[in-house]
Amino acid sequence: MTSSLVWATVVVFAAVCHGRHHHQPRYHSRRSTDEDDMKSFCKGECPEYELLCSTPEYDVRRYKSALWISTTVSDLSLSQGHVRGWGRLHKYIRGGNKEGEKMPYTAPLVTQTRQPQDSPFKEITVSMPLPRDMWNNPPTPTDPDVVIDLVPSTVVYVKKFQGPSARVGFVAEREASKFFSELQQNKEPSHGTGDYFYIAQYDRSSDPKMYNEIWVFAINERTFRWLEYNDLIGAGQGFPKCLQHDDRLRSWEKMPQADIPVSALGRRQCSQTFCEAPKKCPKFSVKEVKEVDDVTVQRKEYKDLKAFGVVPYTCNYDTAAHATAGELIQHMNKTGVPLAHVAMTMTVAIEKREDLDGKDGCGKFYKVYFGMAGGSGDATNDYKLSEESDLFSIPKTVGALHGGNPAGGSIFYTKCFGGNTFYEPTVVTATSKTLMDQVKDAKKCVLRDHVSVVEYHSQSRLFDRFNEIHIDADQDCSDQEDRPPFTFHLPLSKAYGRSEEKPVFGDRCTDYECPNMSIAMRFENNLRLMRHPPAKWICTNSTSPSCTYDQAWEKALQPILSYINGKNEDNVRMDMTRPLYGQGFSGNDECPKLFTLCMMVPTKYADNPPKPTDDSVAFRTGDKDSYWYQSVFVGKPTPDVVNKYLTQMTKQLDELKTFGVNYTTEHIWVGSYDNPEDENGLHELIIVDQQNIYWRENPKQKGAGQGEANEGRDHPDDKGGILVPENCRLPTCHPVHVTKEHGNYMEIYFPKSRGVCQHVKGCKRLGNARRALFPPLFRYFSGDNVEKEKIGPMTFPLVLQIKIYSPVEEAAGVGRCEREYRACAQLPPAYADKEIPTPTGEDMATFDAQDGAHGYAIAAKGSFNSIDVPGTARRLMKILHQEHVHFDQDWLLIFTHGNEFTNQGNKTMYFSFLKKKGMSDGVHPSEDQEK
Repeated sequence: MTSSLVWATVVVFAAVCHGRHHHQPRYHSRRSTDEDDMKSFCKGECPEYELLCSTPEYDVRRYKSALWISTTVSDLSLSQGHVRGWGRLHKYIRGGNKEGEKMPYTAPLVTQTRQPQDSPFKEITVSMPLPRDMWNNPPTPTDPDVVIDLVPSTVVYVKKFQGPSARVGFVAEREASKFFSELQQNKEPSHGTGDYFYIAQYDRSSDPKMYNEIWVFAINERTFRWLEYNDLIGAGQGFPKCLQHDDRLRSWEKMPQADIPVSALGRRQCSQTFCEAPKKCPKFSVKEVKEVDDVTVQRKEYKDLKAFGVVPYTCNYDTAAHATAGELIQHMNKTGVPLAHVAMTMTVAIEKREDLDGKDGCGKFYKVYFGMAGGSGDATNDYKLSEESDLFSIPKTVGALHGGNPAGGSIFYTKCFGGNTFYEPTVVTATSKTLMDQVKDAKKCVLRDHVSVVEYHSQSRLFDRFNEIHIDADQDCSDQEDRPPFTFHLPLSKAYGRSEEKPVFGDRCTDYECPNMSIAMRFENNLRLMRHPPAKWICTNSTSPSCTYDQAWEKALQPILSYINGKNEDNVRMDMTRPLYGQGFSGNDECPKLFTLCMMVPTKYADNPPKPTDDSVAFRTGDKDSYWYQSVFVGKPTPDVVNKYLTQMTKQLDELKTFGVNYTTEHIWVGSYDNPEDENGLHELIIVDQQNIYWRENPKQKGAGQGEANEGRDHPDDKGGILVPENCRLPTCHPVHVTKEHGNYMEIYFPKSRGVCQHVKGCKRLGNARRALFPPLFRYFSGDNVEKEKIGPMTFPLVLQIKIYSPVEEAAGVGRCEREYRACAQLPPAYADKEIPTPTGEDMATFDAQDGAHGYAIAAKGSFNSIDVPGTARRLMKILHQEHVHFDQDWLLIFTHGNEFTNQGNKTMYFSFLKKKGMSDGVHPSEDQEK
């Protein structure tokens, strides 16, 4: 017997593996004549459904979630089994329940069965809808073989056949066999001829032309979510063929958890036929737990159970199954074990140990196993847990669960229950709590920090499903310490309650060339870690400030459009690629908004792109794979919308830090596949994966700050090595030169320049100081000066200065509110001979450094968020003292060349001190130059 996930995958394969050259059925969205016939025979209350489409041969319907009453029998004859099952249901609805309530007949009467594999006996389940007005408080059956089922919203193929309802035997089996063949001929996704089929009867008369139906399972929400999680729904894979380009299956409705009658869905006895061929069912012995007055509670000891498991990177119960199925199936394929041999799926929910994994992030972790027979009886060897990820790590709680072993023992306390565990987490937790309380009251020792949810049936089985809760027995009560008690709540992802469709790329990357990205890791809620291959980009800045995202986007786009339409040295025209990546900054107010926009150079021109003729256009290159966290959304990328999705994204990433997720928000980009003004446009947010950062070393800097023994190399001031990327060009980027390289530091030169500095003194930490310093500079460049002159885009590098206090001053006590910071920016070359616009702020001063400035520097790769700023400053001072270099110790200078479209690790920060001279420094205004 295969797990539900295996069957979900079979549905996908059925869609993917079929060829294109086959009979195409004719589909109609109109009301079918069969549907009209059925409604004429549907007397009394019938379940609600939606007719999705139809062919001349069959319909495709989606039934709404509903409560049914069911009973299961085993019989050689389908007819006799049906009669026995109907007899039980008839007694129930005529008052055979604890409340003695009689209820009206409903339709259809549905018989669930399939062809047995290695036994002449058929398992036959007979079901009928429970009247809607009894859902909140269903009458309790007196017969323990009669159960209440919650059947989730399900899509089925439906075919009509005629015949007296009493003849539900060979006629129905023949029609079902013909229907399976028809579906296979039409290449409809289904589980095949060995799967369950359903015989629906709407009247019990002997009319030979009585209306009957055969149902075959197509898809439900759980199968759909698996397809969606693995990005298999773009072309409708796994959908009935008539719905492969239909959006209706992208939204599903569930019965609210609060409306589920949990107690009514329990079981009063456990099935004995839940594991049948072709499954490889593990052997076990059962002992009665005499101290517990509940026959559904048992003590099971497995003799030959073996299992392979995966730890999903999620905090949420519903995602655990979707996130692990792919790797589990790959393992089965590698080991040559047929999926049909899988007997059970086991989802282990584990309470987090805060002493190991901290208080933040996930409250629970999970392990998901495929289980079957074939083990040696030694659980330590029979359980295998995958640890193959190179990107993330398994939480310490999981590793410590059984002392580092993939499994504990082979003895469990179990309790059976029905339903579909994906749709009924409240039933799962209620059953788990009941079992935990029962064994505790019986004074049995168990491992109290986790429970296992065990499923035995595929998603195509709708009625009388069989599941179990397993709790590990602690035989000698020796493994009780450091285990937090399990809290009976299963967290659910945002997608679990989502009714709207997930954004899909459609044909956007068919009509346009897109980067050849691949998915390194999938997470829930539309979050993915993307691996981005090396690429060359053409980038530009908006030429003037804007007050809205789309205005800034449009201004920055114009130079790129001019470039690809032939405004380059080779007069070459090329196609636009998608997405366009944008990054903006907007001070404290909506305006000004400065913007950088980048487009991937088409592959055809990537090796030798035409050189731009516009100085505002420049290339940026990534020469290694980079990693980005990506979240896709639909709508206009306004600040409110972007902030909404960014908040959701960072919250989810923070929860995943226990798995080794490490990110930085130093650079956040919005990738646009459509126009930002389009209300239904597709966009993506990307955030750098900090643990997989990379950079391309400048050969002239190699060894800087690394303590290597190199001889100094001299460079004249005007021809020295440059500390900036190749794409740094005037007027927005001003080069800083290396005049001499040493083994562990370098001498640098700031060319002559004119500019402005913002000063802050007060209760500011470094991060807050940076945020307080930079917005006034941006506003100054955008026209916030006495002359109201719009200078243009911000220039780089921006230089942050931190006042350094002597040991004597520190010992005397420098209050946090007395510390000083400065940030300086140079004006564009056009202001070399023009009057410098006068600042309006009292804490801003201009400078005019005609002689430039010399200093000493080391490089550190990363960002302000990732670099140890005090430690790096101390390292530079120590180097200079050891080398007997005299330098000005009053101010530490930190600079970088911002707005680079690269992985954050590509960014290099420079820490420097100026030479000890009484000269103007170009970035640190002397007293006589301040105005």
